[in-house]
Amino acid sequence: MNSFEMYFLSNGFLWCSSRLFPYLAFVLFGLLFAFLLVWILGLKGHVKALFLVSIPLVVLSFYFAMFPIYQGDFSNENQQIKRDYKMGELKLNRLVVLSLPGCPYCLESMERMRIVKQRHPSITIEYKVCHGDSASLLWFKKYGKKDFVYSLATNVDMTSKLAQGLYPTYVLSRKSYLIVWSVEQFGMSGIDEVEASLSK
Repeated sequence: MNSFEMYFLSNGFLWCSSRLFPYLAFVLFGLLFAFLLVWILGLKGHVKALFLVSIPLVVLSFYFAMFPIYQGDFSNENQQIKRDYKMGELKLNRLVVLSLPGCPYCLESMERMRIVKQRHPSITIEYKVCHGDSASLLWFKKYGKKDFVYSLATNVDMTSKLAQGLYPTYVLSRKSYLIVWSVEQFGMSGIDEVEASLSK
């Protein structure tokens, strides 16, 4: 998250809005700057129109080059899986992040999850380490500190099946079903869904 997005997030905007609003802000800034130049230089006609169109596009292109939008940024392609007795370790009404020891993407996920926790302190986020041991938990605790809950997966077959080899995998645990996102599917819309669901 860049500082522009963090400004909107810290003021209560949704994740999707916070990702998009800086682009709108830069277009407006470019337009104001163009009007200022047109007024100072006394431009008229086609030259005036060219300035009013091209300058906002240049400013927007500059911001986009610095902070591009990726395909997965707004994805929310989750799966709903019926709960069974094998999933008892996935406690209700929390976001469980299935992780692997030493996984750099799992570590990166903590940055966004920490923001979610700061925005909604009542939300419980659990990092469940698959194929790990107590030393693996210490590695996660070192970086996650006290912001999250940490545990080892007891039913590795079940958690591996949910993750399908993609880590981190995000699981929203409900009474009768699970909502599961792979790392590629959990974009801003997915985070908005989690926050709306767990912060009630």
